[in-house]
Amino acid sequence: MPTNDCLPLIELGIQQSSSTISSINAALRQFGAFRLVAPQLTRNVSQRVFQDVRARGFFRLPIEVKNQARGYSGFDTELIRGKTAFPKESVYFLRKGVENRHPPPAEFQNSVENLHNEWTSLRSQLFATLSTILDLTEPLIGTPSLDYEYLGVNFYDSDRLGRDRVHFSPVHMDGGILTILVRAADVHDGLEIADLRTTEKLDSEGIGLDASFISVPAMSDEVIVFAGTRLQRLLGKSKVRACVHRVCSPTQISNRCIIKERLSLAIFCGPPIK
Repeated sequence: MPTNDCLPLIELGIQQSSSTISSINAALRQFGAFRLVAPQLTRNVSQRVFQDVRARGFFRLPIEVKNQARGYSGFDTELIRGKTAFPKESVYFLRKGVENRHPPPAEFQNSVENLHNEWTSLRSQLFATLSTILDLTEPLIGTPSLDYEYLGVNFYDSDRLGRDRVHFSPVHMDGGILTILVRAADVHDGLEIADLRTTEKLDSEGIGLDASFISVPAMSDEVIVFAGTRLQRLLGKSKVRACVHRVCSPTQISNRCIIKERLSLAIFCGPPIK
């Protein structure tokens, strides 16, 4: 089944049809994800954040320089479930606890700040629309415990994976309320999400061994929205499942994918469950 048929699309600023509401509810139970029209995010990322003088330029800097940058997380330093290394480099913005380091280069920093400003204008619309779709009586934003958010720019390089690793991003769930994933348009970059109807497992590691996955190519002017474990906890598994996702390396993707490097930007909404 084509991805477009699996993951319904929300356009903000319009009244959602009954069929859209029904399909979003079904997708949040089956995949924990949906698509969102957001050209102001995708175009900013492709034209500004990911350019050589910004994100790409930063990740090419010597490691000793990157280690001094505020929010930088080195290759293989993050762990999934406390044991599986994440073969990526990242820079996190607005994340607490990293204020004592130097900021990233100004052009890179400014490009992410500009994108965050664009996101801020969409944020309340998205959460209000989602509350209506899910028929919620309690707001999903508006309190300090829910409104925390930060951004991460992630860089993946297949040359660093080695022969025994097939995933840029191992199977995992995100811990907050929602994750908005912004990618370069029109590429098959290996993103896959689990069909949660195909497994009885509950943890992401078990689901990764057991479930069927669908490919989610990047589409022009669209981002992917993942439900996180906090949203699942707030609303219950019968209403929303946390999205289980992974990113395959180029060697595991069809020959449509020619990229050896991958950049993505994630906006993490709401703190994870502790």
